Amino acid sequence: MFRNCLLALSLFVCAAPFAWGMESFAPIVRSERTKVVHISTSSVTPPGPKGSQRDPLMDRFLGPRPKKSSALGSGFVFSEDGYIVTNNHVVERADKIEVTFYDGKTYEAKVVGTDAITDLALIKVEAKGLKPVLLGDSEKLEVGDWVLAIGNPLGLDYTVTAGIISAKGRDIFGGTAYGQFLQTDAAINPGNSGGPLFDVQGKVVGINTAIAQGQGLGFAIPINLAKTIFDQLKTSGKVERGWLGIGIQEMNEDLALSFGLDKDSKGIVVTSIGPDSPAEKGGLKQGDVITEIEGRGVDKTTQLQQTVAEAKPGSVVKLKVFRANKSLALSVTLGKRPESEIATNEEEPNPLGFQLAEIDPTLRQEWGIKEKIGLLVVEVDPDSLAYEKGIRRGDILVEVDGLRLNKLADFEKAQQKSRGRMRLLLKRDGESIYLALPLGP
Repeated sequence: MFRNCLLALSLFVCAAPFAWGMESFAPIVRSERTKVVHISTSSVTPPGPKGSQRDPLMDRFLGPRPKKSSALGSGFVFSEDGYIVTNNHVVERADKIEVTFYDGKTYEAKVVGTDAITDLALIKVEAKGLKPVLLGDSEKLEVGDWVLAIGNPLGLDYTVTAGIISAKGRDIFGGTAYGQFLQTDAAINPGNSGGPLFDVQGKVVGINTAIAQGQGLGFAIPINLAKTIFDQLKTSGKVERGWLGIGIQEMNEDLALSFGLDKDSKGIVVTSIGPDSPAEKGGLKQGDVITEIEGRGVDKTTQLQQTVAEAKPGSVVKLKVFRANKSLALSVTLGKRPESEIATNEEEPNPLGFQLAEIDPTLRQEWGIKEKIGLLVVEVDPDSLAYEKGIRRGDILVEVDGLRLNKLADFEKAQQKSRGRMRLLLKRDGESIYLALPLGP
């Protein structure tokens, strides 16, 4: 009986991919593998300075020598005239890029454009009549859908693996790809990077990008996000993004209540406004809660960042914000995101149980304080709610419930006026952070 159950279970597991009318992945593999390419790169790094990691014996006889390195990756044909998609990290800093097709033909490729934020790159070979992949719709993917990866893991050309979509919207690499990664249990290993993730119709729905420590954890950039990048890379070699110029953090229950919202309210808190930024010109203020952008509710910082970034500089975005217990509609003309601008995404918890000091010239010098106003957090009890919630020694407490602080008496006055909780604005390492501080048990 037990053996029969095990046999039945094993048959079910083996047949699972085909239980919905799909007999084999072979037709997809035969059709699409010729559109997948093997990418190899090489680079030469100049010799490092004296004291860096070099072979002193070889340096003594041969002198300092440049260091040669190589890497492998995957890609796929984007257009019949030689454009190929891969990951930025596959080709960045490469001095030479070679692309090998399924028939064994090898071409030298040049970089057309790259985008570090989405980890995408477009390269080109001098070839005509290539067969490009068909692009699918990653928005239509559901958790549990079957997918197929073709690539060159560990240099093993045209390896095929299959699995399912395990999750969508994963934010695992500090905002890369705006936290929109597809998670799959299809085996993805070093060398798969840049290769396609196909759906059961043979259309590309993702670009394999990364693996995580652990089995069955692979991640791909959704093709719908990538589509917005390809055309710009092909046209200009770079991506121009819209820009607001604000620091942001996500809402939580305590913050929502401190702003006068329901505890389940969603939104993005504006922690800082860049001077002369599009946000400042458009009327946004520090402490605003952005609840909608372009008519869509927003509760993740990555959602807001992606919507703004995908809009063209000079375009107008409509925001709905909550300020001083009122809902306001704002229209903001976006600027062009500076090359060096890094999206601020601070998500710190909340405080209680700390000591403050007024900032005199001595403290200012000892602590290297640049802020002109505020009180210094000189001590935090490690067993207190303050420490548990995230406030740290060295923070500068700038305001409480909108009241600017210069004296300890300012803090005491604000504490007396607060009802159950205080909304704190802190400065830490030059960044602004909002925290909600419960005053009772």
